[in-house]
Amino acid sequence: MKKLMYALLLALLSITFIACSNNTQNTSSKNEGSKETTNKDISWEKIKEKGELVVGMCPEYPPFSSRNDKNEIEGFDADFAKSLGQALGVKVTLKDTAWEGLIAGLNKGDHDLVISCISPEEATSASENVNMSDKYYDLSEIIVVRNDNKDIKSKEDLKDKKIGVQANSTSEVAADSLKDKGIKVKEVKKYNRNSETFMELKNGRIDAVVVGYAYAVTQVKGNKDLKVINDPIKSVEIVTVMQKGADELTNKINEGIKKVKENGAYDKAFKKWLELN
Repeated sequence: MKKLMYALLLALLSITFIACSNNTQNTSSKNEGSKETTNKDISWEKIKEKGELVVGMCPEYPPFSSRNDKNEIEGFDADFAKSLGQALGVKVTLKDTAWEGLIAGLNKGDHDLVISCISPEEATSASENVNMSDKYYDLSEIIVVRNDNKDIKSKEDLKDKKIGVQANSTSEVAADSLKDKGIKVKEVKKYNRNSETFMELKNGRIDAVVVGYAYAVTQVKGNKDLKVINDPIKSVEIVTVMQKGADELTNKINEGIKKVKENGAYDKAFKKWLELN
């Protein structure tokens, strides 16, 4: 009798153990399924659901982006962003954002995408937690001086000179690259905005400004006091920026860039804003 009871007890314990094991496995499978669902990239699905792509843009860099007389944001980046939206079938809303807050706002969810004449170096200097699209423009950084300046005729002539740049920009990267070329400037002065660098140049507080070619021409056109030194210091790629991990959105933006270059929208915007001849 004791042996029979012992055998029954062992059988009952075995059944209980198997049931517990199955429950643990089922719970583990459910948890793994939950993790997969949680980690799924829905960056493009979210855009499609709301039917809107919010683009962070700093409208202080003509001809890429600035405000017109009607207080509307216009420029190459503005037209490019709208063309992307049309190519992808979503409405585009341009959100005026300070340059310093573009990437922070992106990571906070204030906007879905940054299009603001921004380079990979500028984006990653603000945060490593970003995705970037394929390039959509190559920007040359060049030199602007006062028209009465006879000393500076090339980048080599910047040796022992004071130059001004917008802080945390491709222009700052270009200025810093001069030392790699063996050109030791006296000082690189950094300003919050390009407009400040040009004011300092006009007032004689610096010898030259390093700035993107397109912006330089907008400042020099019709201004007899300034001239462009056509000796590019550096060329940088311009990209759009998304949150880290937004791979589906990144892929869609790359598709959109390809489409607007194929359908003529890119060339139309380029001729309107960036063709300088």
